[in-house]
Amino acid sequence: MLRTVFWGWYAIGALLLIFFSVPKGLQFSNGLFLVLYAVYAGERIFKGYERHFVAVPSAVYSPRLRPVRLLVSAALIWTGGMAVEWVGVHTGHLFGSYGYSEILGPLLYGVPVTLGFAWIAVVCNAVLLCRDFGLSGWRLRLLRAVQVGSWAVLLDLVLDPVAHARGFWTWRDGGGFYGVPVSNFGGWLIAGSLLSLFLPAVRITGRAARHGTRLYQAVILMFGLIGLREGLPLCMVIAVIGTILAEGGLRYARGSQIPKL
Repeated sequence: MLRTVFWGWYAIGALLLIFFSVPKGLQFSNGLFLVLYAVYAGERIFKGYERHFVAVPSAVYSPRLRPVRLLVSAALIWTGGMAVEWVGVHTGHLFGSYGYSEILGPLLYGVPVTLGFAWIAVVCNAVLLCRDFGLSGWRLRLLRAVQVGSWAVLLDLVLDPVAHARGFWTWRDGGGFYGVPVSNFGGWLIAGSLLSLFLPAVRITGRAARHGTRLYQAVILMFGLIGLREGLPLCMVIAVIGTILAEGGLRYARGSQIPKL
């Protein structure tokens, strides 16, 4: 049911954003998409983690993942994401000097409440793209943090210029990449990596990795196409590169790392 709702919402939103525009009465749908994206990506992790009965060496068994544990992790990511956004908005540190409009939803101390869900979505989706390379425990957690940060930055190279062009938020200093300061991407690398540490170091199945890959590709291509419409061709180029890299990672996983369940 959730899968159908998400992809239906995605399809309608993508058509409106790429070819038309979102009617003023439906502006709330922008923030709601972030919530659905977060819930769907989180569900993919919960349904796709590798259970203990999988025939792999005990040294790399994943810890038991209970719904409450995942909900607590999501709450921590939401809180941490809102916190780093508050710091960014009010101090200009980490991401640069910027401010939000109310397009993404009501503001809480200058930050849309849906931004916490956006961070949940980005981190959970990136985790589904990560490869464990046979590691477990804190080693897997650290390796995954680097990968999550990298996937997050790649997505943000497309997302941020488009969001800026559409007025979701405004950069005050300009410059950088299509008006987005370079420091912002460093901030995404740091924030994405640190927020991923709130999630348990679980290993995922090939099915979950495939779903996560398709989700990431759909989102980055959507923003790439919107960028093309907004006169930001490099965003589309980066979106294509991100799509290819995600597909390459999935094919590598199918051949070696992740059980095909």
